[in-house]
Amino acid sequence: MAYAKETAAKLYATYGDGMLFQQNKEAVFAGTASAGAKVTAQMYNAADELVASGSSSVLPDGTFTVSFRAPAGSYEEYKVILKENSAEFAQLDNVVFGELWLASGQSNMQYPLSQAKGGADMFKNSQKLSKWLRVLHMPVYCNNNENDTFVDPQQDAVGAVWTTGENGHIYNMSAVAYYFAAQMMEELDMPVGILNASLGGSAIASWLSRDAIDSDSKVKNYLDSIDKYIEKSDWEKVNPSIYRDMTANYNHKIHPLRNFRPSGMIWYQGETDLMLEYSEEAYADFYDLMQRSYSELFGYKNERMPFICTQIASYLYSDDGLIMLDWNINYCDIQAAQPESRATVTIYDVPLTFLPDAGSIHPECKQEIGERMAFAAKGLVYGGDNDYTAATVEKTEIRDGAVYVTFINEGDELACGGDELYGFAVCGADGVYVQANAEIVSADTVKVWSDDVTSPVSASYAYCVSNMRSNLYSTANGKLALPVCQFVTDKSVGTHYWFDRPWTDCNDELTWHVMREMEANKNFSSWSADGAQITFANGVMNVTGNTEFTLCPSLNYKFGKKFEDTDNDYSDYGKMSFLVRNNGGADVELSEIRILKNSLEWYSPAVNGTKGVEAIIPADGQWHLVTVDLNRLYLFGNEGGAGNPCGKLDKVEEIRFSFASETDTDISIDNIRFAPDTSDGRKQFDPDISTADTFIEKISAIFIKFIGMIISIFR
Repeated sequence: MAYAKETAAKLYATYGDGMLFQQNKEAVFAGTASAGAKVTAQMYNAADELVASGSSSVLPDGTFTVSFRAPAGSYEEYKVILKENSAEFAQLDNVVFGELWLASGQSNMQYPLSQAKGGADMFKNSQKLSKWLRVLHMPVYCNNNENDTFVDPQQDAVGAVWTTGENGHIYNMSAVAYYFAAQMMEELDMPVGILNASLGGSAIASWLSRDAIDSDSKVKNYLDSIDKYIEKSDWEKVNPSIYRDMTANYNHKIHPLRNFRPSGMIWYQGETDLMLEYSEEAYADFYDLMQRSYSELFGYKNERMPFICTQIASYLYSDDGLIMLDWNINYCDIQAAQPESRATVTIYDVPLTFLPDAGSIHPECKQEIGERMAFAAKGLVYGGDNDYTAATVEKTEIRDGAVYVTFINEGDELACGGDELYGFAVCGADGVYVQANAEIVSADTVKVWSDDVTSPVSASYAYCVSNMRSNLYSTANGKLALPVCQFVTDKSVGTHYWFDRPWTDCNDELTWHVMREMEANKNFSSWSADGAQITFANGVMNVTGNTEFTLCPSLNYKFGKKFEDTDNDYSDYGKMSFLVRNNGGADVELSEIRILKNSLEWYSPAVNGTKGVEAIIPADGQWHLVTVDLNRLYLFGNEGGAGNPCGKLDKVEEIRFSFASETDTDISIDNIRFAPDTSDGRKQFDPDISTADTFIEKISAIFIKFIGMIISIFR
């Protein structure tokens, strides 16, 4: 951008060469000049023909705005000349018109293209991007110092700079915003611009103006109730945080953009407010205020500015992880409150791999998120698919031993993103959820059931921290669109939720786990074996082993460290069953299943239909269902000894399947399932010592019973 020396007039730093204005709206230019002077903006095409102009007088405070009607978006570049009275003071080159969007939020929106999956390779190879991508990079910090904040909204943003896709600086832009813009350029066939304004770790209150907060009693009172409302007179005394405190980011990142006319905003934020333990209701109020106040700021008179947000990525924000799930469901509830101007995209199915430097709370996969936001924008703003937001539950019906869940915003129809549906659970009146079967029975309805819950009262979907396997989608034009929103159909039931245990399906060699320890966020072996080799094919686990071997699902990632995103409480289940097939030529014995609470205390459940812990798997090549009774637990596996004197299986560290045969073995295992207790499941099992067959067994039983009593005292 060129400036003339003979005048002190200047444009704000938010203007520059290569910039983009929103098509078909007012193109507004703003800056400072001599009070009372006349400022003129003139636009010329490539043939140096004057195609648009506007003029206005400079206000007494020395500020001006001048505008003209923007043309339709196109691949034509223009020159704009600004004059104070008759003296030229600025020239903008390579100005284009197209679709302009604000991209804001915290670190997962700020996350740069140079570190994203795919973008990192483009950056390494110095790949030039489209010249029709235009980005205004807003300064990350006030005065380039994270400890500085402005008490008042700023008229300008010193350090703001426009870049095109051909400039290497473009890789500092938001990766989500880049993929959003790239998809929009392809869909709309015109230039797309991004107002790039985010800050990692920022709370939603920091993106609101004081005027907006003071105008909304609910928001103001909530901030006051948590000692987060800061009077203007107290600003310097409080030493406000750019990350946490009200108005801090609005004042220097949003208000300086007030003269632009974006078509909408994409928003990726919430992790900070969740960790600050803001209530879901309060966040909804903040979000609504942000939309209303931004609509006014950016020139929306009698309508709301379109807002598109994404759910946040899986991470352990709480010990049980449920707060994250409720938070994500809240985003869809927020959308439903203003469906004509809001969209929410779901992202729980995207890979959670990350760069070590960025941390596990920052998945490197940003392309799917940006493209899903573009899909939502196309429907919300540009007349695309009507169902541009994540499908949510419209109604439920319980009949014939199943829960029927009907959705809205399902697009063309619901679809499974795989061979079979995963992620569903169901519970009865006891509130104990178990893994459930699910089937799409019509374009908008799914049937959810379990043979172990004959009278269901509630169903859930993707309601666990690690829910990437959940795979029910809406569709558009015959393709998968957005995963449906997580749900629980009836939260009034006292619940033990089912957290996905991928090892129970015996389908996959590896399972991803979400952990607080960064190095533990990765794939782990689903199963391990001692004396055998494990392979997976055709949806089953195949095991070839020696005459004796053991199999263990992976419940821990290292000694004494359980997977935090799973549930090791098995106390509410009354039975465990699995399918096993003997592919060899000799019978195989299930010697026992050991359920270890620690290295010194373990139990073996009795096999249904027997008095012991063993079962024979005949060499007939057929599938056999083996069911064990989790209410008949033999301490240390001694059939004649004490049962379970120590109570429930509330903290299980390991489950060990032991097999034996006279020859090398070849078996297949599938569909390990847990079911609630249909009898008096809380009653202790304590078999009579008289069941021991020999004197040695009786002595052993007495000793084991004594040890069990000691353990029960010190638990």
